[in-house]
Formats: sequence, structure tokens, C-alpha cells
Amino acid sequence: MAIEITPRIKIKVPAWTIVIAIVLLILLISLTAVYFYITFSSKKISKELEERNIVVVPLEEAITEKEEELQPISQKIDDFNESLARHKKTLDIFTFLEGTCLPFVWFFDFDFDSDTRKVNISGQVDSFATLDQQINILKQESALISSNITEILINEEGNINFTLSLIFR
Repeated sequence: MAIEITPRIKIKVPAWTIVIAIVLLILLISLTAVYFYITFSSKKISKELEERNIVVVPLEEAITEKEEELQPISQKIDDFNESLARHKKTLDIFTFLEGTCLPFVWFFDFDFDSDTRKVNISGQVDSFATLDQQINILKQESALISSNITEILINEEGNINFTLSLIFR
């Protein structure tokens, strides 16, 4: 018996199916590589986030502590600003008196009311002539609304004690 070899039938595969298979194989390999890359990167990023959270938590606590320390200081600053806003400009009364008073006039008592801008000053002079000159000088001042003598007394040494009431503009 003779063995006969049957020739193999060649299967003809169209070229387009081979191209599609190669493209699909490349896509499968690419997708697998991208999957592993994304997985590895996400794990790395997760570790970095955990490390940063470990660092951030103490920082947040430190910030909270500092804010608590600064709260009373902030309150003091706010109170000072409020006080400063309500502060009225005071008159420079002492400079005014120094410039307008005669050399033989001595003051020994001073009372100032900032709401009415009124000053009561007790003083002493050696004569009525000096007191009259002082009152005339004060009446000529444009910074004053009025100037009045409220008390005049002669003391044991012969000096004249007086009280002036000055109202400023």
C-alpha cells in the first residue's frame, strides 16, 4: 500500500485581517502597559499624600495654637482701635498758657472738661494790675470763646489768688 501524501491546503488569510490582528495586539499590549503605569503612579502618589498629611497635620495644629495665642492680642488691637477712634483731639492748653501768660502769674490748680472744652485754672498774682493785664491778654485771644474770673481772694502775704474759667473754640 502506498502512502499518499495529500498536499496541505494553504489557507489564505486576507492581509486586512492580519493588519487588524497586529493593531489589536499592539493596543492590548499598550493598554496593559498603561494600566500598570497608572497603578504604579497612583500608589506612588498615595504614598506621597500620606507623607504630606503626616507633615500637614502638625502644621495645622501649630497654626491653630498660634491663632489661639494671637486671639487675645487681636482683641486688644481691636479695643485699642476702637478707643483711638473715640479719642478726641485734646487742646494744647499748656503751650497756650505758656505763650499767653505774664511772667508774674503762677498757676497751681487745673481742671479740664473735654466735653465742654472748659478749663478752670486757679492761680496767683502779685497785684491787681498784673491780673487786669492778664485778663486783657486772654480776651484778645482768638482761641477762646470766653474768659471769666470766678473767684478773687487776697491771701495773708498780700498776693491775689484767682480762678479763671476759659472756654476754648
